[in-house]
Amino acid sequence: MRNIILGLIGLFVLLFIVLPVVRYRTVDPCRMLAKEIADENYRSVAKAIGAEPGETPEAAQSMARMVTSQYSEGECVMKLKDRWLGIAASEK
Repeated sequence: MRNIILGLIGLFVLLFIVLPVVRYRTVDPCRMLAKEIADENYRSVAKAIGAEPGETPEAAQSMARMVTSQYSEGECVMKLKDRWLGIAASEK
């Protein structure tokens, strides 16, 4: 029983701390949300002009951080959760 509990704790740490750090290079939910927004917007612009999306420029991420700076940490968590689960803003 003890090993199962320790395994679940390890899995929790992996999912909620290690994976965001690897993917977003931060654990701040507003910065994660800004990266998601910047990547999505840059990808759509690159497709529209017929270019390969590639790496999102820092300028695009800075613009997205300006948007997310207006949100509280709780709002960022909720918006990030909605993006990950595919819940559209119009459904709310």
